[in-house]
Amino acid sequence: MISVLLIVVGVLTYALRNRPNPYIGVRFGYTYLSKEAWRKANTFAGICVTILGLILLIVSLTLNISLSIFLAILMIALTILVVLSYKIAKETYEIEDLKTPTQVTKPLRIEGIKFYLIVQIVPIFLYLILTLILWDKIPSRVAIHFDVTGKPDYYSDKFIGAVVISIIAMCITPLLTFLNYIEPMITRFPAFGSKSFVFLTVLQFYIALATFLALLYNLNIVSGKVIVASGYAFIAILLGLIWFVSGR
Repeated sequence: MISVLLIVVGVLTYALRNRPNPYIGVRFGYTYLSKEAWRKANTFAGICVTILGLILLIVSLTLNISLSIFLAILMIALTILVVLSYKIAKETYEIEDLKTPTQVTKPLRIEGIKFYLIVQIVPIFLYLILTLILWDKIPSRVAIHFDVTGKPDYYSDKFIGAVVISIIAMCITPLLTFLNYIEPMITRFPAFGSKSFVFLTVLQFYIALATFLALLYNLNIVSGKVIVASGYAFIAILLGLIWFVSGR
């Protein structure tokens, strides 16, 4: 299903590559400043995502690989794709920008990032401390994913599930915050100023909450329904944040 979804997204991205739209396509700051940057980045991304989907579909149907390996291949490929698409969009925009008169502009960097990064990183250390304290009580196999009813549907080794996956999940938001600071045009967040970091910080707290609840579930302290309920609550909060960040 993931492979088929990639194929569909890739085809749609390529089909709509000539017209900027609010629904489908590669979205970097540069693609919003230049139609040519949009076209080139989405042409490249559309073709590559379609090919990636086809390759992963063939692999999933012919080779007996685990979900972890499949997801690892997917994440590595998508990361490379994002980097190359961003590079194409940036270079295209810079070439166009050379043709326009030079003008003085303020740096896009936003002050106060240290505060947001500290707030986002604190839950990571708290989780590590809690995991270390309760390590002997954590079962050898832990639930790392739950269906819509709160029933676990995927398990993993204790170290991988309780430490590696959890820490990686909680490091994504601080990484996005830092990347958005040093390279503001990688997302549209800079257009919203410091609100973007508020959004990412709240997102980090939900990721941390879900991670802590998953740990507590594996310790038989909370039920899976609590985790699902927190997810629905976050959807409501997320909609409010989108309204807040967009200024509507």
